[in-house]
Amino acid sequence: MKLYEMTEQFNELFDQFDDINNYTPDQDESGHYIDGNGEIIPDLEAFREKLRNAWFDTLTALEDEFESKAENVAVYLKSVFVEIAAMKDEEAALRRRRQNLEKNMDAMQRHLIGAMNQIGLKKIEMPRARITIRNNGESLAVDNEEDFIEWAKENAMELLKFSTPSIKKTDTKRLLQKGENIPFVHLTRTQSLIIK
Repeated sequence: MKLYEMTEQFNELFDQFDDINNYTPDQDESGHYIDGNGEIIPDLEAFREKLRNAWFDTLTALEDEFESKAENVAVYLKSVFVEIAAMKDEEAALRRRRQNLEKNMDAMQRHLIGAMNQIGLKKIEMPRARITIRNNGESLAVDNEEDFIEWAKENAMELLKFSTPSIKKTDTKRLLQKGENIPFVHLTRTQSLIIK
């Protein structure tokens, strides 16, 4: 049985509890209460207590099965958490390694370009590699970003790019917690699992 099916069973079971407490059985011709098999119920309250005990036994069995399934899910989640952590560590290690290789590659390329320019070589043809120095397209080098921005504000606004404003969520949350009425936002609380 799946967890969601067990949740439905819990809901049905709790609905039955009120029915048990308010249960009034059928009566025979003599006015005696009778059960579903037609047997006389000598003590109605004792009969209800018997039904309540059966209800609690069912609840306990369902809880035990639910807890067992929940434990299986939790054990699986623990293994997934460990795998995710290992992947994050590996991603970080690979990123550092890639960045180091890129730095080394850039430094070697600049060194080789400098050395070839010094001796006036633009091209080298060898059996395992062909090396050519190519002049790339022009790119923009910014000498002083702050000064340029100030100049562009007064002279050429079209050269500036403006980003979309974003919400300062921490400040907004703090104001809501103090009781401020701010439209279009509200405080919410999520839940998380703690698995040890």
